[in-house]
Amino acid sequence: MARFRFWDFFAGVGMAELGLTPDWACVWANDLDHKKAETYRANHVPSRFRLADIADIDASDLPAPVQMAWASFPCQDLSLAGWRRGMAPGRRSGAFWEFHRIMRDLHADDRRPPLIVLENVVGLLSGPDFPVLCEALAALDLRFGALVVDAARFLPQSRPRVFVVALDDRIDPSAWEEANPTERVWTTRALRSAWNGLPDALQARWVWWRLPAPAQPAIGIESVIEADPTGVVWHPPAETDRLLSLMSPINLAKIEAARNGAGRRIGFLYKRTRQGRQRAEVRFDGRAGCLRTATGGSSRQTVVIIDDGAIRTRLLSPREAARLMGLADEFNLPSGYNEAYHAMGDGVAVPVVRWLGDHLLTPIAQSLVRSPDGAGPTPTPAARARPLATAGSRSA
Repeated sequence: MARFRFWDFFAGVGMAELGLTPDWACVWANDLDHKKAETYRANHVPSRFRLADIADIDASDLPAPVQMAWASFPCQDLSLAGWRRGMAPGRRSGAFWEFHRIMRDLHADDRRPPLIVLENVVGLLSGPDFPVLCEALAALDLRFGALVVDAARFLPQSRPRVFVVALDDRIDPSAWEEANPTERVWTTRALRSAWNGLPDALQARWVWWRLPAPAQPAIGIESVIEADPTGVVWHPPAETDRLLSLMSPINLAKIEAARNGAGRRIGFLYKRTRQGRQRAEVRFDGRAGCLRTATGGSSRQTVVIIDDGAIRTRLLSPREAARLMGLADEFNLPSGYNEAYHAMGDGVAVPVVRWLGDHLLTPIAQSLVRSPDGAGPTPTPAARARPLATAGSRSA
């Protein structure tokens, strides 16, 4: 039985929930996409899902108590494919401000969860949005830090994502803090630059979270690609030849190298616009590119199989896309190709969430559990004046 409870905002088809199980139980989830709602309800407890725009949700709607609020807020206005419009209110990624409104109302009533996790694309770190987000968390009396975790450490997909972990500032975070942040696995140049750009007051609230690196290598691409795919068909030879004709000499050389190698080679092809011309680019490094939604502006990935010199191509199948996100084959996918691909490209990789939960979020939640003598977690010296409250409790 799960020990800890959380809310899942912008839940999609519930991938964060799968990653946090069994230590965490999702007690409420929401999204505004009807197709994702159908898939969520086919794979999770249907009654806890609320199909609604977050603007129509109030703090009083949420079942309490919980230890955490998870929010994978929309990334379209923060990604390169989304033209980087930013987090201005009214934009897609501006949905964060509706989430913040709910947390603000809970905080005013001493019911804000002590732990909040935000997940988004690495574009969040660039430009003016990140300091604004940190300021918004500080206004909720939270300390915070970020990690950039690439799903490629667990799965054969290049998928770096930012995870902002925020903790009630009455709780001493030193037990989970990195002693030497200059040598961390999960710090990128972009993250360091974003931290350097924060004003002193926000840097003072920053926590360099400690998260170990996985010892096991990522699963191989061979375990993802289906020999007899469902939901897609192989391209006719003329279409494969057309795709090859779109390649530059550099990419054609990759094809020839794969043809000259021994055994079966699996690659991935992407269509790009280069200098006003459509081009096809290919990789044979054992990884798929980052799955994206069709609305993000990127084309779907094409699988390239080279076996004994013969080249075959086709679209990535829905089940293969699900495997690239760490979903078991028992997961019920939408029946339509577009809906399935969209749901996968808009999700969070399950093994990444599981790693973050096992090594950081669950240990923090365990510290919030009151000991037999009634003592709670140790507040920081500056916060001893305020009583510690979890969502659902109210200070006297």
